[in-house]
Amino acid sequence: MSIIDSDLVDIEIQEQTDPDAGCKYLILVSYEGPNKSKEIAKVLMTNNKPHLRQTVDEGNIVVEKVSCQK
Repeated sequence: MSIIDSDLVDIEIQEQTDPDAGCKYLILVSYEGPNKSKEIAKVLMTNNKPHLRQTVDEGNIVVEKVSCQK
């Protein structure tokens, strides 16, 4: 697993509507490279709806942030 430091990170979840698509969801994780170019870190595919969550490291415990989005 790579650890990448970047000023800009983008996570795109694309729902596939083509019946011939290899999966229902395509998740693309990209970041801004050193020369300001868009670099792809990972491409993930799944037939299950992705679960998004955000956590906060409070020093001695990591807690999940409450979100209004479902």
